[in-house]
Amino acid sequence: RASAARGPWGAGRWGSAMALECGTNGTAGPACHPHRAAGESVQVFIGIFLVLALLATLYFVDRRWRERQQQREKATGASNEASGYGMKIVRYFSPSMSVAKYQFRGMQGPKVTVDIAFNDLGLQLHSGAHVLNGVTGEFKAGRMCAIMGPSGAGKTTFMNTLCGKATYGVRTGDILINGAAIDFRAISSVVGFVPQDDIVHESLTVREQIRFSAALRNKVGTSKDRVMRITDDVLNVMQIDHIQNSVVGGVEERGISGGQRKRVNIGLELAAQPTVLFLDEPTSGLDSTSSLSVVYSLKKMCQLGMSCVMVIHQPRYSLFTLFDDVLLLGKGGHAVYLGGSLGAKPYFERLGFEMPQGENGADFFMDVISGEVPNPRIADFNPKMLFDFWADHERNGGCHAEEESSDLEGQQTHGRNITHKEDIAMLTRNLETEWDKIDLNRDGHLDLLELKVLLITCCNLQPSDSVVGELFARMAGPGATVVTQTQFVKYLTSLTKDVAGDELAKDAPGLDVWPKKSGFAVSSMLPTFLSSSAARGSVRKGSSHASTGSNDANPDYSSDSDSESEDDEREAVMGSLQRDVPKFWEQVVIIITRNLIMWWRKMESRLIFFGVMIGGAVLLACQDWEVKTPKWDAMSFVNCQTCVALLLSIYSLNTFGKDQPIFWRERNRGLNVLSFTSTRMQLDMVDLFMMCMLFVAVYYVIRGIELGFFMYAVPFLFVAYVAAGWGYAVSAWLPAQHGAFITTLIVFISCGLLGNPMNLQTFLHSPWLEFTTSVLSITRWSIPMSFLKYVEVVKPDIKHADMQDQLTFGVYQSALTAGHWQKSAGYWWGGMYALLLQGLALRLIAYLGLVFKNRDKQV
Repeated sequence: RASAARGPWGAGRWGSAMALECGTNGTAGPACHPHRAAGESVQVFIGIFLVLALLATLYFVDRRWRERQQQREKATGASNEASGYGMKIVRYFSPSMSVAKYQFRGMQGPKVTVDIAFNDLGLQLHSGAHVLNGVTGEFKAGRMCAIMGPSGAGKTTFMNTLCGKATYGVRTGDILINGAAIDFRAISSVVGFVPQDDIVHESLTVREQIRFSAALRNKVGTSKDRVMRITDDVLNVMQIDHIQNSVVGGVEERGISGGQRKRVNIGLELAAQPTVLFLDEPTSGLDSTSSLSVVYSLKKMCQLGMSCVMVIHQPRYSLFTLFDDVLLLGKGGHAVYLGGSLGAKPYFERLGFEMPQGENGADFFMDVISGEVPNPRIADFNPKMLFDFWADHERNGGCHAEEESSDLEGQQTHGRNITHKEDIAMLTRNLETEWDKIDLNRDGHLDLLELKVLLITCCNLQPSDSVVGELFARMAGPGATVVTQTQFVKYLTSLTKDVAGDELAKDAPGLDVWPKKSGFAVSSMLPTFLSSSAARGSVRKGSSHASTGSNDANPDYSSDSDSESEDDEREAVMGSLQRDVPKFWEQVVIIITRNLIMWWRKMESRLIFFGVMIGGAVLLACQDWEVKTPKWDAMSFVNCQTCVALLLSIYSLNTFGKDQPIFWRERNRGLNVLSFTSTRMQLDMVDLFMMCMLFVAVYYVIRGIELGFFMYAVPFLFVAYVAAGWGYAVSAWLPAQHGAFITTLIVFISCGLLGNPMNLQTFLHSPWLEFTTSVLSITRWSIPMSFLKYVEVVKPDIKHADMQDQLTFGVYQSALTAGHWQKSAGYWWGGMYALLLQGLALRLIAYLGLVFKNRDKQV
């Protein structure tokens, strides 16, 4: 060590003794003054001011956001109230006219609906076991279909196989979408999937959850006004508009109730306006009343043309009969029944089963499938016989249950119903009779005051000015001053439809949600789908292969032609269904807004980390002050920067490790991973900056560091940047429960072992050790930046120090100036470049982990 200490005093970069003197000509320079210059104190206050200013800015942004959400809640309430007044006006003038209970003002029906056909569908696990066997049938567009069966029947397996999520096995059989062999993953932009677990953002409000889902998953270019209308539709249909500004919460922090959380879980998918929606036990954990309400809401969505397929467990019979189609599965994944819900009871009765009076039909069917109900006609009845009964039923045409179901559904009272035209004529006639009473000034139009008087007359209630203005704009359009009789009648008659057709709804841009290829007529294509599907189905069932002409002479040509035709058909179907959703930059804007909201609401936990950082700085500063450690001592830099690296790397584990399930869900539905990753990391830079500056400022003030504050803080900021990268990489690739332990070990090796000045000279003299240390160690670069910059600027008076400090100082100089890489680039800029590259490399590793890790959960 003595020889190492003598080295710096010789010739070379540090050879001049003048480098260690304070000032020149034996006089003390300003850096050696016992008190810091006034400018250095100002820098500390500037750093703290920047942190406080940043927090204040984010506070006011959050406050403004909350005010806007409250305003939107009031606007939603006024809109709903206006709709209620509109229905009361209709009943006043035409009591027999049927009006929609709720009109969609943002959501629209798909231009191309989806028929799902499956033939001999099965799933074989990688172990060779079959958990789904030969299920054949069809789910028609715009219908709500339930999948039911006892435990072990393969209900969820069937749905996962159908929608392409069964990555744990090999699918057998065929799936046809509008007659073409297409995997649902190819049209994921118009497919929704509601998981059984309520996977939501716990720190967002109900409205925010729905709004951001609508913004991310609807057609690119959808206006903000349209997104707001879609959000309002979902809130109203799912009956959660009264809690729209309540934070959802979770296990640690109580929020909304479990049933409301379930509705939010479903609403996240409805906000995307899917053409097909799959749900895995959406009523699990809910009471019968809540379950019925949820299914009613989904039934309302099916009126727009959405196909809904769900796994459901033990519904009550009133809920069971809401389903248009029911697929009953037996043990081993065999079909027992597929048809109308009202046709299930007649089907089982024809097989000889007798349902007791007052029995819940859904429970009775489950008991039959499980073998708990005897069959009076078959003494040795076995549940497996039901598989053969259904297969025979299908071979015989399968018409009886469908006919009986349609007969039951079509039952109605005798006599003719009033037609829609007659309702409109009655409304017009009654309005003409009453118009003179409504039109108070006899000018042939209604103004705002006259409309308000009409509402009071019809409803015996005093409407607010905002409600009257909303109704007025719906009738005449934005900015209008009068409502004509024609506009009045037109608005009232539009209330009979499920989708609003008033002037305000027409004014909303972006209604063309599902794109249509140019020159491509969807309506003309649908018969082709059906005929081609029937043709392929007959081939699979073994029908005759009649062919004539050139096809017989050249079978290879026939095969090629059929293949090309199927490919063209597949492309046509996919082109008609796919949606152009927001890409990278559009998603960046949406996600960073969402992240800012969540960032502020996690301030309580962030303040705890602030306290920990300040406590760590105070502890280390007091320790160094107590043992009289020289301010230039490299080991004090090692301790401080290792502390910063350890705390911030553990803090950064939460960035990608805490809410991975919601990331998997959103990735499954089109989230751009690069947008997600970059926005999270960018916002994390705010935390890293504030925490690092707090630590450095506290230590700097207590220790009385003589180097300029910002110059002193730069190496710490780079340490924080790289340490956060380690946290990202570990959380993206490794299980969350092991993250803290592994990160601590990495930081200890990277900072405390490889970057220790006492070991560094040995490491840097070996080429392969120098490479390893330079690539993996943080403090290998940051300590030379801090120590050598301090020596260069402050010029500590080592000549008058004791021998031990002189020897230690020499060891540090020799070790921290060694290495080929550092000499070529310089200790300051070379260190910054190296740490910047380390941080970027770790962030790239984290990104690749999010892309490739847990792929089975992201399909």
